[in-house]
Amino acid sequence: MKKIFITLALVMGVYSAQAWNWVYDQAALLLAFENMTPVAQAEMKKYLGEDIRNQVQTFEKARKKGNLLETADWRTISLDMNLRPVVADDKNAIAQLENAVEVVKNQANKDNDEVEFAIRKIIELTIDMHNVANVYLAEFPYSKEDFEFQQSAGGYGKREKFRTRKWKHFWTYGFSVFHSAWSAEMHVRDLKVCHGRNKEKYMAGTIRTWASDMGNLAKPLYEWAGPDCELSRQAHSEEEERFYAGVARAAYRIAALMNEATK
Repeated sequence: MKKIFITLALVMGVYSAQAWNWVYDQAALLLAFENMTPVAQAEMKKYLGEDIRNQVQTFEKARKKGNLLETADWRTISLDMNLRPVVADDKNAIAQLENAVEVVKNQANKDNDEVEFAIRKIIELTIDMHNVANVYLAEFPYSKEDFEFQQSAGGYGKREKFRTRKWKHFWTYGFSVFHSAWSAEMHVRDLKVCHGRNKEKYMAGTIRTWASDMGNLAKPLYEWAGPDCELSRQAHSEEEERFYAGVARAAYRIAALMNEATK
């Protein structure tokens, strides 16, 4: 067990790519767990322990341990001009997730640490690939950069006042300040109300079709957003819907991968 946490500290920290604020991570995991088969739930508890919700706090601590170094691309997906995933090697979320599913499927031939690490990758990398900050579109080269943009800092009914922000930090933590009093359970309730009707659609498909789906979600954003763009209060509210759409997709797709890997 100690070995696996050392490994996590080295390869699952954050530097150039991020997940979300841990409350959103926790909500995604709780909603995913609700939609797993009893077999998948049992396997997750077997390797991660009974208190599933605290696993994301473990992830958050691991992220803060140090730089991601050569594994930074693990958390990202790249899409070509036609929004088809580019999987040139194993240094991307798609390849790592496909490998992790195979490890869990064939766990009889693996040691416990390897299976545990694979389950953790299924959880965390599925979350990461559904963060707009980790989706790179060939059509928009600056989507790979942590560029500066101007975000409105004023309240509604007031004159727009813009401040310089970092793009990737905005997609990781920018929405959490508006719901800082919300628990993970409150987010789960909201996600089910707003996205539960899409559950079967989100869970269908493969990791690669999910990557293209995220490309379709992110493309309209990059058609107007880029370095030094201005994000108004209205635009900020509209992009919150895109953020939540990513969280919901991640939650249902963690469940789909665990169900597939343990059936």
